[in-house]
Amino acid sequence: MGISAQGIADIVSKLESTGCYESQARFSVTLPQSENDVVYTISLASAPAPADPLAPCDYLTDWSLETPTGTVNGFSAYFNGHHYRYHNERLQEYHMEWDSIPFMPSARSAGVQGSAQFADLYPAFIARELRNMEADPRYSISVAAPAVFNGRKAIKVSTTLTVSDVVASEKDFIFDAETMLPLRIDTESNPGQITEQTILVSYNYPAEMHCPELSDSSMTARYPEIFEKYRENNFHIENLAGAPMPTFTLPTTTGERYTHHRGEKFAAPTVIVLLDPTSGFNSEIVEAVRGAADSLPKALDIIWVFNSTNIDAIEAVIPSIRPGEHLLMNGKSLTRDCGVTSLPVIIMTDSNGTVKNVNLGLNRELRNVVLQTMALAD
Repeated sequence: MGISAQGIADIVSKLESTGCYESQARFSVTLPQSENDVVYTISLASAPAPADPLAPCDYLTDWSLETPTGTVNGFSAYFNGHHYRYHNERLQEYHMEWDSIPFMPSARSAGVQGSAQFADLYPAFIARELRNMEADPRYSISVAAPAVFNGRKAIKVSTTLTVSDVVASEKDFIFDAETMLPLRIDTESNPGQITEQTILVSYNYPAEMHCPELSDSSMTARYPEIFEKYRENNFHIENLAGAPMPTFTLPTTTGERYTHHRGEKFAAPTVIVLLDPTSGFNSEIVEAVRGAADSLPKALDIIWVFNSTNIDAIEAVIPSIRPGEHLLMNGKSLTRDCGVTSLPVIIMTDSNGTVKNVNLGLNRELRNVVLQTMALAD
């Protein structure tokens, strides 16, 4: 039984008003020429983003796929003009303030944030899809009378795309009649053709739903190994100025530990120098930073952090430390948490632990940059 367009409008409105959202989904693809289905297991989490013109919600998607050679994993996330996606040992990230073009929708793409794998499974994106279908004369849409699906009262929305008098796809959505959360999506592409493909998505929900925590720091904390190995740009480190220095606890070369917690104060304005002992410019870095410290009329602490555990190599760069200095090793976790992809990096903070400036690499003005920044740091 068909229901008026107002029925679609009510469904879309309900989908758009979905609050904190979590679900587990099974996504299976059936191909006529294949004996086995391709089955993804997906974890979906989203939060409303009513003021964001780029996407109808923030989201975090984790997925896995069992293959004959093992499990393949990936993820994608979008929030506040930032998009991340990982697959096949490649981490891609997009930031609106760096480059807006990938986020812009076109006739062929919904932008990177909308075209990410499985983004269209979220209620807010389903609402957008149904709106677009309604506005496209190639689609016919009907809403079935309430029925029961897996013991729940449900509503079924059936859509058909016809191109040049040929049915190109048929897609059915089954929603919970009360919450309007999606329960199942069936898609038949090119039905009856050799290229026919069937996609079945089934959803399961927890007893309570929570909004995901989404930020650059939460992403690096959630996927530390991926960000450490595969991050390709310095977006986070270049935008660290004005933020608290991240938490770190690292061993010294003498067997002790140095710990700093995010939001805590340092004993004095502090320069954290992240180094690779194999770099050919370490002596120039050390000379520039120490020269700036010697020129200041106030106390300045320096924390030398090496991404290695080779004490001999570290002490070849810094044979001895001076008062106010600390020599730390095994700093890969700190470089990861700061979003560092290449060394050296010099982070300058005030005594409150707030980052005042960041310098990437070695340049002729390094001594002056450290001197001028730290002269103003209390």
